[in-house]
Amino acid sequence: MPSLNIVIFSDYICPFCFLAHEIVKRIKKKYDLNVLWRPFELHPLRSMMPNINTPYIKMVWANVQRIAKKNKIEIKLPKYLPLSRKALETAEFAREYNKFDECHNLIFHAYFLEGKNIEDQTVLLKIIDDLGLSTDELKQKWKEEIYYPIIRASIRELHSVGITAVPAFFIGNETQRILVGVHPQEQLENVIQKAQLDLRQ
Repeated sequence: MPSLNIVIFSDYICPFCFLAHEIVKRIKKKYDLNVLWRPFELHPLRSMMPNINTPYIKMVWANVQRIAKKNKIEIKLPKYLPLSRKALETAEFAREYNKFDECHNLIFHAYFLEGKNIEDQTVLLKIIDDLGLSTDELKQKWKEEIYYPIIRASIRELHSVGITAVPAFFIGNETQRILVGVHPQEQLENVIQKAQLDLRQ
């Protein structure tokens, strides 16, 4: 039976995406999955960014903490809401060298566990250096905006099916089951098991 394909759209400043990332890491140890993470920039412009101290954000964070506690996931409230484009571009750079999963994990952890500003290029360059990749090459590709078209195409693809929120899961090789938002591990595993049955038919 072939591996089950799962495509997940996410953004590094999205706490629900971080929770989904941690849950998926656990699930990958139990199932034969081919997981592809796709970039989705929630707030391309500073003017679009919500204030992290507003009642709405505090309500969202309370929900994040509830889900995190239920799933036994550690997460810390960031002090700053950064633009994520450079972080998304950094991950695409790492993908070219088969280091995406490691980079993906390090960026999420830098923001939601270590409290680092992932808009700060020095933070991202340190991650790339730790992965043994060329920081000079990444800086040049940032300058040339090599990966921005990839991010834009990914956003358009998700919007084309009427979805504007992340994380968004597309589970299945031919017939796909779509989930939007972070879901309990048990529920996600149930969907995966049903999708695996499709592969046997």
